[in-house]
Amino acid sequence: MAVRGGWLILLAAAGPLWPAGGPSYVGAAACAKCHADEQRRWSQSRHSKMVQPATTASVKGDFTRGLITLRGGNYRLRQKDGVYYIAESYLTGKEQEHRVDYTLGNRRIQHYLTTLPSGRVIVLPPSWDVLRKQWFHNFDIGDPDETSEVTVQVWNKNCYSCHVSQQEKNFDVSKNEYKTAWLDFGTNCERCHGPGSEHVAHYTAATKPAGPAADIVLQTRLSSARNTMVCAQCHSFRDIYVKGYTAGADYYDFFLPILEYGEPPQEDPAYWPDGRTRRFSNDAFGLWQSECYLKGGVTCVACHVTAHETEIEKNPQLRPDANALCTRCHDAIGKSVTAHTHHAEKSAGSSCVECHMPRTVFSIKAAIRDHSMSIPVPENTLNHAIPNACNVCHTDRDAAWALKQMKPWYSDRSRQKLIQRADAFAQARAGDQAAIPKLLDILAKPSEGALVRANAVGHLSRFASDPRAYAAMERATADQEALVRAVAVLRLSPGVAHRETAVAALVRSLGDPAATVRLGAAVSLVGLGVSQLSGEDGARFDRAKEAYRARAELNSDDAGSQLGAGKFYLLTGDPVTAIGALQTTLKLDPEMPAQYFLAYAYAQQGQYNDAREILQAIPANDRQYAKAQELLRAIAGR
Repeated sequence: MAVRGGWLILLAAAGPLWPAGGPSYVGAAACAKCHADEQRRWSQSRHSKMVQPATTASVKGDFTRGLITLRGGNYRLRQKDGVYYIAESYLTGKEQEHRVDYTLGNRRIQHYLTTLPSGRVIVLPPSWDVLRKQWFHNFDIGDPDETSEVTVQVWNKNCYSCHVSQQEKNFDVSKNEYKTAWLDFGTNCERCHGPGSEHVAHYTAATKPAGPAADIVLQTRLSSARNTMVCAQCHSFRDIYVKGYTAGADYYDFFLPILEYGEPPQEDPAYWPDGRTRRFSNDAFGLWQSECYLKGGVTCVACHVTAHETEIEKNPQLRPDANALCTRCHDAIGKSVTAHTHHAEKSAGSSCVECHMPRTVFSIKAAIRDHSMSIPVPENTLNHAIPNACNVCHTDRDAAWALKQMKPWYSDRSRQKLIQRADAFAQARAGDQAAIPKLLDILAKPSEGALVRANAVGHLSRFASDPRAYAAMERATADQEALVRAVAVLRLSPGVAHRETAVAALVRSLGDPAATVRLGAAVSLVGLGVSQLSGEDGARFDRAKEAYRARAELNSDDAGSQLGAGKFYLLTGDPVTAIGALQTTLKLDPEMPAQYFLAYAYAQQGQYNDAREILQAIPANDRQYAKAQELLRAIAGR
């Protein structure tokens, strides 16, 4: 998923290489030899079918419909001898037919993928609505890069990381081609249990280990945090800092969440104004904001107890009228549900999930349950258009009515934290300094949880010139939560008076346990003009910069990431590597504003003629023009 929000944040998409060696992956077939029943249930679940070869068994769309029109474009569908084809003219303006190689999805929506000669696996526009039995344009449910310029979704650029297992992007910069490969289709056993080679070796040996297996990961043996991170590797809106996450590892050594504070205004936002998730496949972020997780340590598999059979419909304990999962902890409520709900015992109003997990998460043509397990807050509906469970059910009433009903039933105090959160984030986004004390209060409370507090730090960075906000951000670089530290080091923007203490905090953060924090610190130091450090600090800084190079290589197919990398290399005094990154930027997207930086890198190398040629070609209406003219004057006569 792409990083947005300024080039410093763009530069931060980096991480250290995961150590080589250790157990290797063996694939689902090896696991099935001993775990046949689990493999059978898994193979029938949607986790195993995220991406599949396109066959008569896997394709759900009606290809007999022939010519269809979507968003003003014509598409021809056909099937012959078990092979499916889609013809289109949107790529080149000339009709061409593509063989459908893979299907993506199978429960609600199914997309169709084809492989271009360049190795790019693209999502063809016609998608099938499984429930409604109709074709629609895949951009109807989301523009993948959230820009108006996108004309095609390249699956193996961003999307592949969760749809198949043990995947390698394998992008060749010189040829501008992909040779993407993976071990298994879908989410296989080892995505959740870790590499299995040692486990297989131990249990196929003549002498088998005694007792529970210690050479494979079981989520139930992990802490609540590490347990939920296994699911969060896919069920979270995050940037990949480094490939190679394995079950049981620290999420923050591989991923950095993309939070509400950094999202631009858009028609289909990922979050509600209070930071709760609004877009699908972000369930981990909902859970990590919940009191059930923060106070009770509840994990994903505590409720989704049949982990190999992920279909909710096949798990009776997850039915809306089944309260037992909730009342096993909230036993007092279980003894008197109606006294708590003020609704009839068997009504929807006495269903735990209808009130605390309403369907307020949207996309893929469906409304999905919110996993933050919050309480209804009609005040936030009135002030910020955030839906509440009361009016999700009582659609004929408004939020003012819901608030009037709730007041005699529940204390207003129970909703104040959620009201403050929504007010603080919304005011901050609007640039209102009245948000500052509210954000400071949220940040000061560990009980708010890492995601909410990190959002508060991100919003505080809008007011970096305010002494209260800046001091809090600098303190947050040493917070107990890795995510809070990561956001703090990335967003730290000191004035002249605070530069010295900021540099000291960032240098200290180069030794942070979490990779995301170390990389963020390095990026911010470079942004402050620090290119070298001495002693052990210098060694840590160099390791972070090398890790950044590795992350840039992982994103060598993304023009924006390469532009950010080029700037980073220029600031660290490496014009040679900068030239390569900036050339790649323009090769991938000639419209990216990289020409000035490329010319600057050439000038640093003494290649003045190359620099002049680029600078002179920048037109007067280009935003790079003024700097280009300044550089031309600086290198005149050289």
